[in-house]
Amino acid sequence: MKLYADPKPSPGLTVDLHMSLVEEKIRLLCAEPGQQGDIYQTALNGHLRAGGQRTRAHISLSCSNALGLSQSDSIALAASVELLHNASLVQDDLQDRATTRRGAATVWTEHGADCAIGLTDLMIAAAFRALGEISQPAAIPGLIENLYRAISITLRGQTDDLSGKAASLESALSIARRKSGPLFALSLELPLYLSGRHEFLGQAFEAAEAFGLGYQIYDDIVDLDEDCAAKSHGNTVLALEISLPPEESRNSARLLAEQYLERSSSMARELPSDSGRALVDLASRIGERLNDLFDV
Repeated sequence: MKLYADPKPSPGLTVDLHMSLVEEKIRLLCAEPGQQGDIYQTALNGHLRAGGQRTRAHISLSCSNALGLSQSDSIALAASVELLHNASLVQDDLQDRATTRRGAATVWTEHGADCAIGLTDLMIAAAFRALGEISQPAAIPGLIENLYRAISITLRGQTDDLSGKAASLESALSIARRKSGPLFALSLELPLYLSGRHEFLGQAFEAAEAFGLGYQIYDDIVDLDEDCAAKSHGNTVLALEISLPPEESRNSARLLAEQYLERSSSMARELPSDSGRALVDLASRIGERLNDLFDV
């Protein structure tokens, strides 16, 4: 495949061309050798066909491309991150008893809870398997450590969210930080680590964590009515309503989201070789959507 035929390819075009290879890699990593059409393969294909923007894979591919990583390494890293994200979606749907995602039946609804649990485990295992294909064996332990940390933090945030511990704005933000930030951070951390730019890992994590908070608050504003009906404890707007009137709470949430998105964009711009560009662009798009909600 002549993905690098142009001596100066557009970064966006290169990322888009690679995305189909990332999805192919995800399916291969989860496939059972010598078998076709088993329950997990069927469930995974249905889940992926439901859609999604593959945002974390896009950020990872963009970062890898900016840092000059090889095509095979770039795809392996992006597949690893996207596998973890989709594993979290399948698990979330089961825990929330959600029957649809993007208009399609969720895995547990279509194939049962046991299949959903098994597919979640399989995708997490496949994320580690992807790192085993990296061309620099000496870097694999460090990549695995970053992967493990992201899983660990995310799981603890999810458990606290489900247990209803978000009884204040501070606790709601703490849960949002742990649920949303780590996998966005991993999209930057894995390419930075593999390229030897370890000194930027902390900054990448902070940029992604700030984005995760800004995005979660934006999402809470969008889902406000639904979360209010469900008496959700984790919605940041509802947490603000503990001490503020509803309209003031919504405006305060907007300002808070803007602050986090701006911080994320500022820190991502300072990453080497413009490797944080995809996160900068994403923060800008979420900021525009936020303004649209308030007709700004």
